Order: sequence, then structure tokens, then C-alpha cells
Amino acid sequence: MSSPPERKRGSRRWAAGTLVLVLAAGVAALKVGQHRPSPEPSAAAAPPPSPAPAKDVAEPPPPPPPEPEAVAPPPPAEAAKPAETAKSGPKRPKGCDVEECRGTVSVEIHSALGAKAGQVRGCYERALSHNAGLQGKVEIDVRIGPTGEVCSTALYKDGLGDPSVTSCVLQRFRSGLFPKPAGGCVDTRVPINFVPPQ
Repeated sequence: MSSPPERKRGSRRWAAGTLVLVLAAGVAALKVGQHRPSPEPSAAAAPPPSPAPAKDVAEPPPPPPPEPEAVAPPPPAEAAKPAETAKSGPKRPKGCDVEECRGTVSVEIHSALGAKAGQVRGCYERALSHNAGLQGKVEIDVRIGPTGEVCSTALYKDGLGDPSVTSCVLQRFRSGLFPKPAGGCVDTRVPINFVPPQ
């Protein structure tokens, strides 16, 4: 009679042991699940790699170029010398670099200036093809050096109002060669009256 209760006791132990095993397995599974490494993200879900920093951003900017050294202007006495002006511009004839010309205008020079005034009429006639009513009087100042070469020309009075004509006239006089004046260079004024042909 004592064996049936032993079976119950044995089956209870067996059931209790099984239950303990199941619980232990569940606890172990939970612990393993908590410590299991997360799966590697797929290539499609991978975040884009951060761009490498640009070299020029990381490097400091280059130092500024050195400032040019200040150049002292020449003394006023040297800057005022006419010879210095002549060196920087086109070569001027000898004897042109004086404040006041003291030579005399000869009859030969007057004739040569009149002939040159007749030659510059071509400047005016070209302008007439664009403006048939163009007319007026211009006066130009001419400085002739001791050798007969023209030192300078300048417009004194413009009654024509056509810059292309006056520029052409000044250039023609500038390229002229005149008789040598007596006593050094001379300053003279040449009036030219431009009237259309009748």
C-alpha cells in the first residue's frame, strides 16, 4: 500500500524538476536575448559616410602679402625740371624746354605756317562729308624750336566745334618742319578759317 504514494511523490518531483528546467531555460533565453549583439545594419540602411574635411578648411589661411615699401616722391625742385618731363614723354627737340621763347618769327616762318594751314584743309574737307554746314575759325598756338622742329601745339580757340578736325590740324602742325627762327625758339598763333567751298 505504500507504493502508490511513492509514485505520486516521484511524479511530483519529476513535474517540479521539469518546471524548474523550463523556468531555467526561459531565464537563460532572456539573458541571452539581452546580451545578444544587435544585427549588423544592411548596406542599404547604412548611413552615408561623413565627408572628409577639406584640407583648405583645416589649414590656416596663407599670410597676407607684404605691404609695398613707401616710395618717397622726388623733391619739388627736381620734379619741376623741364628735363625730367622731357625724359618721361616723347623726345622733344633741343631748345624747347624753356619757359619763354625769345626768338623772332621771320617772313619765311610766316609763309611756312600759311602753307601748312592750307595743307590742313584736308582735315576739314573730310568732316564736310558728314556735316555739309560745318564752318568756323580755329586758332592754334605753335612753338617752333631753334632747329625749326615743332616743340608743341595747342588749341587756343575753337569756333568750329568738331574735335576730329582740331585733332587732325594739331597733329599736322606737330609733324611739320619750319625755317630756323633767329634768336632761339618762337611762340606763334595761327588762325585758320574753315568755310565750305562755294
